Amino acid sequence: MGWSTSELARLTGTTVNTIRHYHKLGLLTEPERMSNGYKQYGASHLLRLHQIRRMRELGIPLSDIGSVDDDHEQQQLALKQLEVDLSEQIAALEKARTEVSQLLEHGAPIDTASGFIDIAARMSNSDRALMNIYSTLYEESALAEMRSIMSETTPYDQEVDELAEDADDATRERLAEQIAPSMKRQLEAKPWLLAPTERMTGDVKMGQAAIIGSLRELYNHAQIDVIQRAFISVFPTLEIPDEDRERFIAFIKHVAAEEEG
Repeated sequence: MGWSTSELARLTGTTVNTIRHYHKLGLLTEPERMSNGYKQYGASHLLRLHQIRRMRELGIPLSDIGSVDDDHEQQQLALKQLEVDLSEQIAALEKARTEVSQLLEHGAPIDTASGFIDIAARMSNSDRALMNIYSTLYEESALAEMRSIMSETTPYDQEVDELAEDADDATRERLAEQIAPSMKRQLEAKPWLLAPTERMTGDVKMGQAAIIGSLRELYNHAQIDVIQRAFISVFPTLEIPDEDRERFIAFIKHVAAEEEG
């Protein structure tokens, strides 16, 4: 007894187009044709399609099926690699599920970076967006330290977050003086922040450009001015190792040279 293409598709829970695709890839032999010209598939085709389906269910790519068909050693190697791949996929899914639960629990925006979800409510939109960018540029230990910084709050954070572009000079100077103590404490505890490219992963030049561009996009001129004023006031008084101070100076010279170039 034989079956037409559509009948074979129904028997195996697949489609006519899939069967034709398998023919094209050489995974399924072409059947003989009856006198009327129609294809007639037999039991060997039925078994082969079930075999292919089983391998696809296990996750073996179509491109690998032909090479593992009758080679037990290759099958074992393919299964071992598949086990590794599946373990990685499961770990990624479990991590995603955990973070989805955290986002729901804390009511955090969906774009909140991993590690910042539980403090998202205390972060400004700009800070949260910046940490999202940082999460793709920095090593895990650096992100953990950034999280500790973002976890700290001062009475002046909201005022800086809401500072208008046209804020007057007196307001800027006052805010700079108010945030300076916190900035000094953070820089002394984490002097690598003076030359942040030190903890980057990947292309440092591109990462640096991404941060500079993002800062200009996320914060207005007045906010950046306040931060710069605060930094200028605290830098000479920082109690940090000489190598950290020298690394910062070298970093600033490098940035200046890049912008001039």
